[in-house]
Amino acid sequence: MVSYVSYLKYLLLTHGIRYFKTKLEKIEFYNLIRSKRNIISTSPFEYQMLIKYHHSEKYIHKAGLTKYDRFAYIKKNESERDCILISFTYRSYDNKTFEKSLLKKNFKSLLNNNTLISILKNYNIDLIYIPHHHELYKNKNFDENQLKYAKFYDNSYLTHYIEQCSLLVTDFSSISFDFMFQNKPVLFYLIDANDTLDFPEKSYMKNKNESIFFGNGFTKENEVIEKINYYIKRKFDIGEKMKQNYNSVFFYKNNIRKRIAEIVNKIINN
Repeated sequence: MVSYVSYLKYLLLTHGIRYFKTKLEKIEFYNLIRSKRNIISTSPFEYQMLIKYHHSEKYIHKAGLTKYDRFAYIKKNESERDCILISFTYRSYDNKTFEKSLLKKNFKSLLNNNTLISILKNYNIDLIYIPHHHELYKNKNFDENQLKYAKFYDNSYLTHYIEQCSLLVTDFSSISFDFMFQNKPVLFYLIDANDTLDFPEKSYMKNKNESIFFGNGFTKENEVIEKINYYIKRKFDIGEKMKQNYNSVFFYKNNIRKRIAEIVNKIINN
């Protein structure tokens, strides 16, 4: 979003923490904000990435994403069942490549896995599948009628289920941070890490970012299902150690909008 008020050259808003797609960030993000641009960093991981790109610490301010403030006021609708969200990020290959990709094969297998469905039915838990909006735009997802149990929704429902679901299965989507902020378990399933197909996003998985997985990174479907069952039995409690890990991802977990306002005022006054 561009602002034309006298004291701001522009205002760049991001939908999530910048971390996973470091090569992409360097091209699309850093080149835009290089030199003496003020940046509000949302996470120590993001902060270190900016330092790596040689951005001056003087112009990096610590706060968070404004949307996180609302998580403190979320009240789960008692009439709604518990749910697990599955959402993988975008792959830029074309539809023909998608049809023969491990991504399609493996997420179709996971969503229709009989063992997983049996576990969820036993505990009366919904399985929600929301593909990346670009995947839907390019018609790269199989028909929802092929789903045995999972409920299919488009991206307009994503915010609701980020707030309502108790566990996330993803690969390297930034919504993982939304769940971490709420102390909800995140399972990182590198669903097509072994694909023989070549696609730009594959480079993200080579790094695997183990530092952010906190022991919940997987390449096999059965391991993901075992971990889902583990957290269901614990009523999605991640334990104190994992809470500490998740808390370390953020600079602050309260009064974020107030902090941002103070930072902006300080920039303006200077």
